[in-house]
Amino acid sequence: MKIRFRILLLLFSYFFTTGASTIGQTQHHFNYRQTLRIDFVLSGDHEQQQSAIAVYKKSPGYSAGQNQNTPSFDYGTYRLVLLNPQTDDTLFLKGFCTLFEEWRTTEQAGKVSRAFEQTVEAPWPISKVRILIEFRKKDGQFVTLINELFSPKETVPVTQIIPDENQAEIIHGINNPDEQADLLILAEGYTKDEKESFLHDAKNITDYLFSIAPYTNLKDKITVRALHTISAEAGTDDPVRNIRRETAMNSSFNTFGSDRYLESFSTWTIYDYAAGVPHDHIIVLVNTSKYGGGGVYNHFSIVSARHPSSPEVFVHETGHGLAGLGDEYYYNDSPIPDFFDKESEPWAPNLTTLVNFDIKWKHLVPDTVPIPTPPTPKYKNVTGVFEGAGYSAKGIYRPALNCRMKSNEAEGFCEVCRQSIKRIINFYAQ
Repeated sequence: MKIRFRILLLLFSYFFTTGASTIGQTQHHFNYRQTLRIDFVLSGDHEQQQSAIAVYKKSPGYSAGQNQNTPSFDYGTYRLVLLNPQTDDTLFLKGFCTLFEEWRTTEQAGKVSRAFEQTVEAPWPISKVRILIEFRKKDGQFVTLINELFSPKETVPVTQIIPDENQAEIIHGINNPDEQADLLILAEGYTKDEKESFLHDAKNITDYLFSIAPYTNLKDKITVRALHTISAEAGTDDPVRNIRRETAMNSSFNTFGSDRYLESFSTWTIYDYAAGVPHDHIIVLVNTSKYGGGGVYNHFSIVSARHPSSPEVFVHETGHGLAGLGDEYYYNDSPIPDFFDKESEPWAPNLTTLVNFDIKWKHLVPDTVPIPTPPTPKYKNVTGVFEGAGYSAKGIYRPALNCRMKSNEAEGFCEVCRQSIKRIINFYAQ
């Protein structure tokens, strides 16, 4: 790992000196010029899980402001909650998903236990807060995995870090983290001499993103930065072909036995590189022409750089990672048949079991469209309720016959996904 941890003796990064917010709304609770980073471990198997904090970290700057403390939407299988320990008032809430929850659905998880790195960030508390990390059960109820007090003056150890020596370049938008939705593209598998290649690849996927609605009309609210993180070798691991590469973020194909599933389990390393650079969402761009990618809500998205379908895959995976959208494709014989509980409503905004459809997109379905909606040409271009989504052919429904969350061949996002993406961008840019 090439990040060097040092005591923070420097002034905060330039990236946060322009447009930085004052300590607002909860001004006696948070300093929005610094980040509290919680590195923790999730471990267990198919039946049970545990969690423990590994280390608290402090880095300069914070990508959001006081308006992003408590979202109006309720996304994520896990969530971080910061409470006032004296009143139990919620000061901050952030939902997220994990690779660990995906692993728990695999055959291996029925036989052994494994541990996964996880990171979640919040503005730096000025006074004591109670930290809760909670897990959403399939019935929608939350259980607490971690419950402990954090004191900015008394809790030790807190590792103080500064940004990587390479500086990020703005390839779209303006430097105003408080009022922009900030996307950070990190280079993976690009050597020291491949900076221009990386910037070209990053610009290519960024340009494609802004050609797709609703990003086309939201581009003035989004800033995209690219950071050339240097790898010793070009490329990425490809275990099926017995290819190993020494790269900055240890990415690899064949995640959970799926050859096209490109991921990294080195979460803490990825966030080390992102430290000090505004990032409402992190994208890891991998120097390979092989098809693949992955996206996990409020974790990070990852995509290969130069496959002909890489731009489409990037938009799909960012739908997961940034906007919390669920997969709308399905299998007739699903390899993960119990990923969603069909007796309760999934939290993903573009999936429903019809258990409580009133809270989803029922208001967008015309009166002339039946629920469920037949998958016929008559309903090709309408918002409806089409069976088959969330990896299951039965019992889970999607909003459109085809959408970018279903296939790369779709012209773009359906109405429901467009509204969900717009909600997220406006949340970060308010």
